[in-house]
Amino acid sequence: MKKKLTAIFLCVALAAIAIVGASLAYFTDTKSATNTFTVGNVEIKLIEEERDGNNGTKPFTPNKKLYPIVGSAQGEKDALGMPTAKNYVDKMVTIKNTGSEKAYIRAYFAIPSALDDGYETFNAGMNVLHFNFGNKVVDGNITSTEGVEWIWTHGNKWNYFETTMDGIKYNVYFADYYQPVDANATTEQFVQGVYLDKTFDIKDGKCYAFGTEVTLDDGWDWNSVSCPVFAIACQAEGFDNAAAAMEAAFGANYNPWGTPASNWQ
Repeated sequence: MKKKLTAIFLCVALAAIAIVGASLAYFTDTKSATNTFTVGNVEIKLIEEERDGNNGTKPFTPNKKLYPIVGSAQGEKDALGMPTAKNYVDKMVTIKNTGSEKAYIRAYFAIPSALDDGYETFNAGMNVLHFNFGNKVVDGNITSTEGVEWIWTHGNKWNYFETTMDGIKYNVYFADYYQPVDANATTEQFVQGVYLDKTFDIKDGKCYAFGTEVTLDDGWDWNSVSCPVFAIACQAEGFDNAAAAMEAAFGANYNPWGTPASNWQ
């Protein structure tokens, strides 16, 4: 198939939870004539950034135009630990604890199922739309946060489920931060960007990748399909790890979008 330069719009959206209501059950505000108890608060801010062209960052600009990547997103990196490949779309996500208490944090990344090889093969080499785990740079050395600061798996399985939002099926991957985040502290990168596979093409109104047609959901619109990010938090006090805190605060198999979910791993 003859390659042509193809541009599509993909709204890379985010949704941040500011105050985790469920976790407030672990705080009490009891007052009487003889005793006054103060309470802490759990509050987080989800931060998205992109490169500013001067080895710094600036707020993320939504509604990016995607082109098939030129080069390798796993190849050469710049001073920020970001790929130098052309057509890579920055989406550098961190979460700041803006509350008064140490907090465990969990973050979710949703990607349209039509563009991601999820359950049950999880073959990243067959993804149409790829996302990269976060990196960090210390003294010029670049290392991944995956499996170190951000824990994406349990045993040998991904933290994963599937859901449908606005008629579009999504594969959702989520990760817990490895330790409580202090008040006013910020996590290392959760994810750092997305890119369209170099095999992607549009011909006669149909999408192709890896030499075959990509089956899209009914009602698919490239201008409205998004890659939502969501973060939740719970007080660290009283819990040994993030998984225990999240289950106590939100329940098992919590889907922050509130839509029916399946294929929990």
